[in-house]
Amino acid sequence: MRNAAQRAIESLRECGAQMGARAQALRAASPGVRMAADERNRTLELCSQLSVVADELASGVAGLDAVNAASTEELQEVLRTLSTLEAQAMEVLASFTSLVEALERAAERDEANEPAYALVIDAAAGMLNSFEKAKSATEALRGMLRKA
Repeated sequence: MRNAAQRAIESLRECGAQMGARAQALRAASPGVRMAADERNRTLELCSQLSVVADELASGVAGLDAVNAASTEELQEVLRTLSTLEAQAMEVLASFTSLVEALERAAERDEANEPAYALVIDAAAGMLNSFEKAKSATEALRGMLRKA
């Protein structure tokens, strides 16, 4: 079970790193694409939120590195922490839905808006993929703990 805990910790660490990297890339690229001011502001606000959550994930999993995770109680504590951190990540990732929908509508109205839509959807897809991997690893740990 300790290996499952380590895999879950590493997967969430990677998810946080992915969120931070995508936030920086999106922040850097967004001025170069056509986007309405409201959508640009929402994009930059989401980038800020992503950066904060990425830092929280990094800090949270760093704290787990020190846990021995030798007992069931310690593993359950690791699981609780991972679940809390995942909830924070999911909250900010869910915020992308309305932005993606707004950018999709803008792209449907005017093809010149497609690069902004593609930029944001690509960032969201990469982060969601990384999040799903982390969630799967946490679920594997949860399943092992239920059997123990």
